[in-house]
Amino acid sequence: MRTNTYPSKYAQPKGIFTIGKTKFKWYDLASDPSEVSRQDIDNAQLCIENAEENFKNIDDLGFVIMHRCGENYLLLVCTWRSENELWESVYYDGSGKFEVWERNKTHLPTYCVWEMGIVYYESQSWKKHLGSGREEKDKEDYLNDFFEGEV
Repeated sequence: MRTNTYPSKYAQPKGIFTIGKTKFKWYDLASDPSEVSRQDIDNAQLCIENAEENFKNIDDLGFVIMHRCGENYLLLVCTWRSENELWESVYYDGSGKFEVWERNKTHLPTYCVWEMGIVYYESQSWKKHLGSGREEKDKEDYLNDFFEGEV
């Protein structure tokens, strides 16, 4: 029987990040969120601004998880496309800048145990939004509903 517990990380909301017509809730995820530097966030945001997905021209809502994994990051960019499915692009900073994580495989890794805490919260928040009138006030309610805590 294992007696070690798996280490926890902390999800810290960092506000709204807007690219053109798309608004994202931003989360830093790390053992210690203070280790996520402003420069790394700037690099990640520049990656999203220049992404092939062209978030600028899609009226969408979603969230970003800036996950510090050791000395590197996974950048999970998730949108709802106004429906009930979560769409995701994944980037990593293995070369010193964020780039697409090519995952051309049949069976893909999705969310790790830490990311799933945020994803679960976001799915519940989005489900509530789907049941609303989806008016501007409802979009603002969704965007202001953040998770924060240990995962």
